[in-house]
Order: sequence, then structure tokens, then C-alpha cells
Amino acid sequence: MTAIWLPRPDPPPPPPARGTREKALTWIGSLKNIAGCTGALGGLGLTAAGVVGSPQWPLVVAVMYAIGALVAPARRPAPGGSQPSVAELRATVEAQLRVLTGLAPTEVTAAAAQVVDALREVLDRPHLLRAGSPETFVVVRTVADYLPTALEVYLGLPARYAQTHRLDDGRTPREVVIGQLGLLEKGIRDVTEAAAAGDTAKLLSHGRFLADRFGSSELDLSNPSPNPSHTP
Repeated sequence: MTAIWLPRPDPPPPPPARGTREKALTWIGSLKNIAGCTGALGGLGLTAAGVVGSPQWPLVVAVMYAIGALVAPARRPAPGGSQPSVAELRATVEAQLRVLTGLAPTEVTAAAAQVVDALREVLDRPHLLRAGSPETFVVVRTVADYLPTALEVYLGLPARYAQTHRLDDGRTPREVVIGQLGLLEKGIRDVTEAAAAGDTAKLLSHGRFLADRFGSSELDLSNPSPNPSHTP
């Protein structure tokens, strides 16, 4: 049986290669070099104080520099590339659903469509997907891995086997993948609620501000007084 592959977002481009000059400048400003230089200055101080003799001072300075560079923590490299854009995620998940339609049984396609609907809800509000947030990570991984992988594994099975074979727990592969898709849908909807919680807090805070600002003033729109310039 021919393997079926669903669309995925394009992988991020690799970070640009650094030349010798860039590497040297990076090392000069690194914590390891600063710590090494501090250790070397300590070695020079020992020499000036007479603790280290003149013939040995270059070796002592080098050793002190090496010790400082080794014990200093290395700076974590910045992650290469960038995550897919919201538009790319939306286009990818729509393409996945189009490919799936006609290949999978109606029940599986319907369950996958529920996942896509949940993804649309959050992708239609890109301000909720803050860079680096756990919610954004889950959405990206769902489109790029969790959803297509579950469907590809299922579609790779013979149709009759997927429909009738009973696993150890009594379920068929079709029932298994439908259950997995249900978990993905719930996970995405939970993520959407978590991402929206910040905006809800802002809304409540703004409501408290309005109550403090106008609640005890003469601005009461619930019972407007008659217009004094109007005579019946």
C-alpha cells in the first residue's frame, strides 16, 4: 500500500552560517571569555603580589583564564528559524482536510473536521497566539505533527483491517483514531480558552476601571433625567 502524506508547514530556514569574524566577536562578548579574563587578571594580581614567581606567571595567567572560561555557564543559542505564520498554519490545516476527504471514512473525516474547526477558532484570532507561549506551541505542533501523524498512520492501514480488526482493548483502529482526534479537539479548545484568559482578565480590569471612574459620578445612563430645555 502506498504511504499517504498530509501537508505540513514548511520547516524553518536554518540559521545563517557565521564566519570567523562573527565567531570571534561572539566569543569576546561571551560570559566564558569575561570569566576567563577575570581569572587571568587574578593571576596577574598574584604575580604582582609576589605569590607567583616571574618565570611561572604566563602559565599561571593562562591556567586562571582557562579555569574561569570552563566554570562560566555557556549562553544558550537562540533557536534557529522561526515558527510558521498563522496564515501558513491555516492554509496547511485546510489542505490536510481536503486531502483527507475522500480517503478516510465519513466518521474519521467528521472527527478531523471538528479538530480543524477548533483550530480555525484560535487561528482566526492570531493575537491569542503569543510568541513562545505554551498555547502557541500546542497549536503549531498539532498542525505540523499531532494531527497529520495520527491520520497518516490510520490511512496506512488496509481499509478492512482498520474497520474490523479488534485490538487488545476491543477497539478497532478506526475507533482508536476517532478517539485520538477527539482528544486533539478538546486539547485545542482548552488551549483557546487558556489563551483567551489573558484577554478576559483585561476586560474585567477595564470594567473595574470604568466602575471606579464613572460608577459614583453623575453619569447614570440607566435612568436619564428629562431634558430641561424640553417643555411638554
